[in-house]
Amino acid sequence: MKMFGMPISNYGDASVFQYRDDLEIPEVNPNEVLIEISSTSVNPIDLMKREGYGKTLFEKQRRDLFPWILGSDISGVVKDLGSRVKNFSIGDEVWGSTSSPKGGTYSQFSSINQFEIDLKPTNLSFNEAASLPYVGLTTWSALIRWASLRPQDLNNKKVFINAGSGGVGTFAIQFLKSWGAKIATSCSKENHDLVRSLGADVVIDYKAEKFCDKLFDYDLVYDCVGDFAGQQSVSECIGILKNKSSSHYISLNHPFVRTIDKKGLIMGIPAALKQRHEAKKKAKPVNLHWSIYRPSTSGLKEIRRMVESNTVKPIIDSIYPLKQLKEAHERVATSHAQGKVVVEVIKHD
Repeated sequence: MKMFGMPISNYGDASVFQYRDDLEIPEVNPNEVLIEISSTSVNPIDLMKREGYGKTLFEKQRRDLFPWILGSDISGVVKDLGSRVKNFSIGDEVWGSTSSPKGGTYSQFSSINQFEIDLKPTNLSFNEAASLPYVGLTTWSALIRWASLRPQDLNNKKVFINAGSGGVGTFAIQFLKSWGAKIATSCSKENHDLVRSLGADVVIDYKAEKFCDKLFDYDLVYDCVGDFAGQQSVSECIGILKNKSSSHYISLNHPFVRTIDKKGLIMGIPAALKQRHEAKKKAKPVNLHWSIYRPSTSGLKEIRRMVESNTVKPIIDSIYPLKQLKEAHERVATSHAQGKVVVEVIKHD
C-alpha cells in the first residue's frame, strides 16, 4: 500500500512541491504513532526549510535527503501504534506538531513521536485543530522554556507583540492576555479590529507610525519579526523596555541556525553560541532570548485546556486543499495572512 503527499525533491520556491501517490507509508518506531492526517497548516518555518534553512542540521538526521515531506502541524486519526505507546488507541482523534527532520505532515500518513501529540480538543474541527499546535508551542517554548516566565511574572505587566496579526501573534495575544498582561501590538490598519477582539489594548499601525515613538517602559517584547526587519528593529524593540533585569526581549528570528548553515557544524555552532553571548551581553540588563521551537507534552495539554475552556480560539485566514500547497505557501509568503493558512489533506464535509 502506498500513500499520497506533496514532497519536495530539491530546495527552492513553492513550485518545488509535487503531488505523488506512490510514496511509502512511514514505518512506525516503538515510540511513534501512525496518524492518518486530516489537516495540516503552513508556518513560516516550513517556507524557510523549503528554501534550505537549517539544512546543515536537518540533512544530518535524514537517511534519504529527497523526496522530503515538509509540514509541522497535524490533526487526524490514529491508525497504528508503536510497541511503547500506552496513552493512545487506534481511532483516537489527535493533534500536535512534529519537529522531526525525517518527515512532516504534507501527506496522507505520518509517524509522529507520541510525546508530540495529544488528544484533539473536543470543540475544534480538524481544520481548526491543525492551525494551533505549532504557533501555540512556539509561544510556550519562548515564554516558559527560554525566558522561564510564569503567569504571575506578567500579571498586570506591559507586553509588546511585534506583528500581532499572523499565526503566532494572534495566538500570543490571547495567551498572554489570559496571563493578565496589558497587550500592545503592531499590524496593518485592516487588522486592528481583529487584534483588538483578541485582547490587544494598544494597536500600532506599522505603516503609519513607529512603535518606538509610542511605547515606553515595557516589561516584555515578544518579537515575531526579529532580525528579519533588520538590526535596527531589534534595537528599537529593546529600547522600549524598562532598563531592568526583570525585562525580557524574546526573538523568534535570529542568526543562530543561519550561522550554522553558513559556517558548517564544526565552525558554525561555536560561532552561533558566541553571537548569542555577545547579543545577550549587549542587551544587559535586559534579558535577551533567541527562542527556538521545542515540543512540549505539558504545553500541548495546557493549550488544549485553554481551547476547551474558550480562553484561546483558532484564527484561520484561509483553507487550501493539499494539491494547492504551492498556493498556500505563497499566501503565507505575502506576510498578510490574518492568522493561519490551513491545508486540508482529506476533504471534510
